[in-house]
Amino acid sequence: MFLSPKCEVERMLSRRCPFDVIEDRINRMTASDDLKAALWLLAWNEQAVIERRRTINEALTLASRPQG
Repeated sequence: MFLSPKCEVERMLSRRCPFDVIEDRINRMTASDDLKAALWLLAWNEQAVIERRRTINEALTLASRPQG
């Protein structure tokens, strides 16, 4: 049975798959960048606030490191 990308992400969310697993699946999809971004937002929105904040803090830490 074929699932649309949205349905696939929603199914993974309903099964409480970890965000990084969902993110990896989205990245492997053959879909436009816009669709992938929308699916990522869908999955991101369903994460607990504490997980979103942890991810943001990790990203800020990485982004603030000197490049070179």
